[in-house]
Amino acid sequence: MLFARSAALTAVSGLLLTAAAVPASAAPDLEWRLCSDTARGWDEDDDRTLCASVPVPLDHEDPDGRTIEIAVARVPAAEENAYPVLFNPGGPGMQGVTMPQRILGSSAADLGLRHDLIGFDTRGVGYSSALECDYEMTEPDPGLDAEGRDRHVAEEQSRMNTACHANDPELVASLTVENAARDMELIREALGEETIGYYGVSWGTLLGATYRSLHDDRIEAMLLDSVVSPDSSLTHLEAGQVEAGEAVFHRFTAWMAHHHDVYGHGSDAARLREDVLALRDALTEHPRTGPDGTVADGNTVTMLLATPEREWPANARALGMLLDGGVPEWGFSQRQAPDTGWDAETYGFTAFAQVALFCNDSDSPRDFDEVWRNRTERAERYPAVGAMGFYEHLCVGWPEEGEGPDLRQGQSPLQLVGHSKEMVTPHAWAEDMRDVIGGEVMTVDDDGHGTLSDLDCATAAVDFFATGRTTTDTCPGPPMPTPEG
Repeated sequence: MLFARSAALTAVSGLLLTAAAVPASAAPDLEWRLCSDTARGWDEDDDRTLCASVPVPLDHEDPDGRTIEIAVARVPAAEENAYPVLFNPGGPGMQGVTMPQRILGSSAADLGLRHDLIGFDTRGVGYSSALECDYEMTEPDPGLDAEGRDRHVAEEQSRMNTACHANDPELVASLTVENAARDMELIREALGEETIGYYGVSWGTLLGATYRSLHDDRIEAMLLDSVVSPDSSLTHLEAGQVEAGEAVFHRFTAWMAHHHDVYGHGSDAARLREDVLALRDALTEHPRTGPDGTVADGNTVTMLLATPEREWPANARALGMLLDGGVPEWGFSQRQAPDTGWDAETYGFTAFAQVALFCNDSDSPRDFDEVWRNRTERAERYPAVGAMGFYEHLCVGWPEEGEGPDLRQGQSPLQLVGHSKEMVTPHAWAEDMRDVIGGEVMTVDDDGHGTLSDLDCATAAVDFFATGRTTTDTCPGPPMPTPEG
């Protein structure tokens, strides 16, 4: 995923596989061991997932130079392996070695019947070769205006970028989607397989598109869920998300007004929107402090306005409390693991790897003034969420120039999956990617991010990897949420 408010690993159930089931096709020089005996923090009761390391060149143009390790996890097929399917959950920076477990605990679990399921941590992430980086930043002065606050955040980001980059400039410069795709090809070779399948989510769809552009003849079937734009610029990313987010704001306030009997802030959605934006302006000028010390300001309001439907009941309750003069609890925290390799204490996400992969592949601004101009222009077009910025400021002060991958049309079976109401990767991006690299778009009628494997229509994914036949059907999503009483 590109931005995760929360992430959870689903417990594995269903297929009963063991270390003894390693197929004979595995390359003999890979030392497969139970992940529970290899990886720090792995579920000690997992007696089926196998782990190994694949050495790859730091620089693929210099195959005899420095090498790094890519962590790979494998759940052997319950039946005869037709071909392995590799997975990536996105981020970038999300850990991939645990994704086979998640798939086996999902509605797409039957993929494990006739396919070895292969997860891997891309370079710089999780158990793969990464680098230590203290990723703590100071908070802006609460008295700063919006520009001053955002400038402080960007300058702190720039300071961290410089410090972390200096720890291992060669490794950091190598963190690109194209290098990750070339690492995938070496994983395929290490597995001893002529062809592979691939299932990518969010940023993992860009990785899949890049691999297909380089190695189309090595693909049996590729499924990309919640497809990112083929334009990897963070400026383009932010613009697409806030446009979709503005539409979410209108849907959310219409839903809240429809449930006036529960939330009590009027049945006129247009009037409610005016009240919410006026509240945000007031809290921007005069933040409010609750009894427990929680501070509510304009950002507090903005963060409630464009979220997945499942969060609407709680958000409507919090927004109502703010409209009534109260202060809901607010805030989140994030941890960053400092260790690397199989001994790392990973938390499913490597933050600095995300920054490096974003910035090395994006020509977005390296100067805050340009970031601020872009953000201001978006706020004028999209008043509810246009001022939100998760990504573009990440590359302020980045010492490398950025350029996206060269994506091309291919012939291998490609199923794209777009979500009709999603904000993180808007549905239009799946259509844009189709126009650049080919394939067919299946639509999921929900606002979820990478949710195909959680739905009944995950059978479409299983069928696709079995037959290679794509579809343009629409899959129903979950029902609209019920308001809190």
